[in-house]
Parts: sequence; structure tokens; C-alpha cells
Amino acid sequence: MKKITITIMLLGTLLGILIQPVSAVNYGGVAQSEARSETQTFVTNFSDHSMKGLFSTTEQTFWIAKDWDVETVQLQLEYRATQLADTQLSSLTVAINGTYFHSLRPADNTGNRHGIDITVPLEFLQQGYNNIRIDGYMRTQEAQPCVDDVSEANWLDILKESSITVKFNKNAFTTSIESFYNRFLEVDALRYWESALIIPDANNQAELNAALLGISGISNQTIYPDDYFPILTLGDLSENLQKNRIIIASYDQLPEKYRSQADQNGINDEDALLVLVNEGSGINTLIITAKNDIALINAGRMLGNPDLMKQLQSTVKQLGKTEDIKTQVYAAETYISFAGSEGTYYNGAFRQVKEFAINYPSNRRLTNASEFYLSYRYSENLDFDRSLMTVYINDIPVGSRKLAQHKAGGDEATIAIPTDIDIGGSFQVKVSFDLEIKDLWCSLRQGDMPWAYLTPNTMLKINSVASQDLIFENYPSPFVTDYSYNALSLVVPNQLDQETAKLLAKMFRVMGRFTKGNTGQLSVLYPGEMNEAALFSNIIAVGTADNNSFIRSNNDKLFFSFSEDGNSLLSNEKLVIDPAYGKTLGSAQLLSSLYNKAGRASLMVVAPNQKGLVAIGNNLGEIKNLGRLSGDAVLTDTNGNVLTYRFKAPKNPTIAVVQQIAVSQDAQIFLVVSIMVLILLAVGLIMVVRKHGIELKKGGWRK
Repeated sequence: MKKITITIMLLGTLLGILIQPVSAVNYGGVAQSEARSETQTFVTNFSDHSMKGLFSTTEQTFWIAKDWDVETVQLQLEYRATQLADTQLSSLTVAINGTYFHSLRPADNTGNRHGIDITVPLEFLQQGYNNIRIDGYMRTQEAQPCVDDVSEANWLDILKESSITVKFNKNAFTTSIESFYNRFLEVDALRYWESALIIPDANNQAELNAALLGISGISNQTIYPDDYFPILTLGDLSENLQKNRIIIASYDQLPEKYRSQADQNGINDEDALLVLVNEGSGINTLIITAKNDIALINAGRMLGNPDLMKQLQSTVKQLGKTEDIKTQVYAAETYISFAGSEGTYYNGAFRQVKEFAINYPSNRRLTNASEFYLSYRYSENLDFDRSLMTVYINDIPVGSRKLAQHKAGGDEATIAIPTDIDIGGSFQVKVSFDLEIKDLWCSLRQGDMPWAYLTPNTMLKINSVASQDLIFENYPSPFVTDYSYNALSLVVPNQLDQETAKLLAKMFRVMGRFTKGNTGQLSVLYPGEMNEAALFSNIIAVGTADNNSFIRSNNDKLFFSFSEDGNSLLSNEKLVIDPAYGKTLGSAQLLSSLYNKAGRASLMVVAPNQKGLVAIGNNLGEIKNLGRLSGDAVLTDTNGNVLTYRFKAPKNPTIAVVQQIAVSQDAQIFLVVSIMVLILLAVGLIMVVRKHGIELKKGGWRK
């Protein structure tokens, strides 16, 4: 009987193990609590993509967060195929992270839209980015080999309604500041507005300063480009549903229940205190408080140091007001590797193209002596009279190199970037290989196709100079330069309303995307606090003529100024504005220093009313909308229309030329050698003169 009981227990244990759901995210042995959240979904949508040719490919990435326990991943594929498709031969094949798992034939050749749901195997998922690749083989009816291969009739459209849906759950509560921090900035928290920063209702610029530093520092770590962390007030807590809350408040402004938490954990007069509180119902609150402004701002800046935040394995951290919590200072890179740590592989005959995004400071522009160094190898079954490699920047060809059979095992090329390509800030690089095979002008199959491989040693050498033009094409420069806030003073209304707080949260999340780490200088001021340091800083002022006296006092310097009553924006030499229309406008204007300080600038974000501020905020506060802004003055109305103008003349290009010489290594060497030669010539001339006793006398040189 005892043996039977033991046997039943063992079988029950084994069965329990076998029926456990597969988790795609616990590779690292991440402990999971027994209290789980309800099942949630995260959807990633495709863009419209037209697949052309006999063989074609499209790709879409999606994200798996560290703390997700994935239940299912569903690919919903919406497509339509050419009316000439041979549905018995054509096919679509789907791969996840390079592993094929599903194939299908087009439903029909009517040209109508069709949809199919495909379950993605969990065992092939990984933490972070995952890649769905769809390979198409589109053969047309009664097609002749090779003739069909170059026909424009071979097409299949993947529609934007296609999506990848991840169903998951996760811990219902967090157990450390580190785990809360990771959750606060995750993609699902951002997508579904689960995270917010909260400050007291009573205005205190130190609290806002700390919150904006926190937003910027967290923003540059997030992968999700849309939406933002809102700034709410303590008065909103009863109304909002945010599950992840960071409360940044002076000790005397904390509600009693949070103040008692600070007392219990030993707050003092000098240090800031971070306390994580689980409030039940899936709500977690990180309290950041201090009894002095310096410590509070330092704690807000700490949110932008991920290496430090991820060391906080407890629920409490006491932070000294002078404790060093800054990250390293990031400079504009000179050498950028872009082919990936494992290199980039090309497969197939004819032209094969890969694209790479290069992130670079928005205030810098490429100059002479910038170049590509490419290291690559390729198959030996090519027609080397026609095969080559080509590099592009923003779709502009930079240079090409022929492939050679004796270098197939290891080739390299150095390609200078022409100076007539005007590149500033981030840009795109494409590297293509034309892999031609002798006597092959079409591709019957992909089995023995040629290949090429771009090694991890491939890199881009960049020489750059700081841009001189104060225009929105270079924004957020000069307020962010070389990945840091550049001596920035933010002037806000004395009474911060909710719409202005939202605008600031959106603006600084966008600017934070252009920063790295948490260095740089940011100070929040009220209009009456313009001190000597602020006069020498870059200034951003936000508000209306009524609620921000700093804006009102500088009204005469605006390109688009306010009417005398402040209720409308006025006409100027660029645009005649109807008074009623002027009441609907918001404006962002880039001005030189209001105090004539060299190298400084002012951004005035103004409107006659809150609706106008919302209108301009929808552009400055969305990365996807920055491309709509140009020149040095922008008007937006409540219907979403954007008008752009340029008032200041372009900066003298000779300044940039001098700076190029200053930074170019080749130019520096040339100047040094030239100066040495001139010195040698001068010394030689003096020696010759002395040797021959030649003197300068009245009437000329005489012996």
C-alpha cells in the first residue's frame, strides 16, 4: 500500500511538471511570485509592405519584457496576392528569430484581402527584441522560368492590419526598487498608461525639477517611442488608475500616510529617501522625498542612472544630497560599429540590401574626413565583372567597390563620405551587395544562392562640428548638446496647471530621447527668479502672456507677438493673422539669447490660452511630429495645421569651415607641416642673409 501511495505521488508530481505553461521569459531564473496579474495583451502592428518579385521578404520586430510570463503569441496576417498567382506553387513561409515554423499557400488569386491567425511557438522566443520574418515565393500562372522572375506581376501585399499579439501575465506586486524601476519604464506600462510621476498640488520648482530630470533619464532607456510619463498631482490620485507611481515631494508636502513611511525609514534633514510601498490592488508607489531641495533634485536625477537603480534590491534607499549619482559623460562618438556584434549576413542572388540606424547628437553635422571602414567576405561563385558592394547615407550613394575572387575570403574597403552630403543628427546607412552569378539573369531557386557577410569590425568614422544654425531642423539643439542638457533654465508659470504640466512631461520625454545618462544642467525657475546664472543659460519659457510674466516682458522680442490684452497672436511681415484665428494658435519660437549672451538661445513656447498650448505641445511633445517643424518659428492651430517660417538669416558658413579645420586630423597635420616648412624657410633665409653680409639699407638690400 505504501509503495502504491508513493507511486501515485510521483506520478502526480510528474504530471504537474508536464502541464506547467511554457514561459518565454524565465531564462535567467527570475523568481516569480505566487500572486499573479490578470492576463494582459500587447499588440505590435505591421506597416503596409509590398513584396515584389519571385522571392521576397518582409520583417517585423516585437518586444518581450523581462518580467512577462508569456502564455501565447499570435500572428494575425492580413494579405492580398496578385490575380495572376499560381496558388498551387506560390507560398508564404514564416520564421521566428530565424527558425521557420509555418508555411501556407495564398487563399486564392482574386486580389481580395485575406487573413489568417498563426500561433508562434513559445520555445523560440527570447527576452527583448524578437523578429518575425515572412518569406514569399510568388509564381504566376503558366509562367516561363526566368521570364516570370523579372515580371512586375509577382506581388503580395502585407497589410498594416497585420499584428502580433502577446498574451502574458506577471507578478502582481514588486519586491524591490530595482524590480519596480524595470516595470515603470516597460513597453506595456507606457502603452497602457500604467506609469506616472506625481508632484504635490502646491507649486515647488524643486519638485518639478526632480520630476523632469527623472522623466528625461528614464526616457532615454525606453524602447517605446510613443506616449509619455504624465506629471500628475497628489490631488489626482483618487481619480487616476496608474499602477506604477513615483511620488516626488518635499517631506512637508507628503500626505500623512506617506510621511509616516518616511518617518519609519529614518528620514533626516540632509538626505533624500526612496521608499517603495505596495498599496494593494496591483498599485506600487515609489516615494522620493527630502527635507531640502538639493537632496530632492539629486534623487530625481538618480532615476536617470539605470546601473545604480538596478542595484537597489531592497525597498529603501537613503541618498546623501552630495552623493555622486551621475553617469559617465557621453561625447559624440568618433567610431561607430553598426553591423552588430555578430555581423550581418546577406543571402541570395542580385541586389541584397540591409539598413542600419545611426544615432548621433542632434547638434552635430558631419564634416570632411568622415569615412566608412567596411570588412566583409563573400562567396566565390560570383560573376566578379558585375558584382559589387555599395554604401548609402539617407539613400544617397556614397561609394562602391567591386568584389574580387582572390579577396572573397576577406575583403575590406575605406570609403570617404563626400562633403556635399549635408548630414546632421541621426541618420540611416544602407549597405548593399550586388551578388551576380555568371550567365544567370534570373533566380530559379534559393538553394545554392551566393552570400555575403559584413563583419562586426565594420565601422563608421565620424568627424563632426556643432551646428551654428538656430532652427528646428536641429532641435533639441542647443538645449541638448552631445547627449546632455546644456545649461538649461526652464521658466514656468507661478501656478502650474495640469495642461502645462502635461506639455512639460511630453517635451522633456522627447528631449530625454536625445540624451544619454543623467548629466547636464537643468534648472526650473519662476519668472521672478531670473538670476545671474540664468541670464547666461539657454532658456525655455512655457505659458501664456497671462500666466508667465517672463513671456509678457519679452513680448517685443517674439517673431509672433501677443496683442496688448494677450488674447491673440499678431500679424507680422511673414503672415497676416485674423484676430479671431490668432486666438486659436500656439507657437514655438527659437530666438537668440534674450540677454545677448554668445552661444546661447531661447525657446519660447507660447499661446494665448491653454488650447493653443495643447496644439503646440502635440508637436514638440511627439517624436514623430518633430519632422513637421522647420525654420525658427512655428504656428499650430487647434485643428492640427502647422505653419513654419524663418526669420533669422543663416549663420556664416565660414565659421563652420574654420571649425572643420579645427577638428579634421588631416587638416591639422597639413597645417602643422605647413607651419614647420615656413619656419624652416624663414630660418634658412636668415642664415643666407647673414652668411653673405646682406643688410637692409636705405634704397634696398645691400651687401
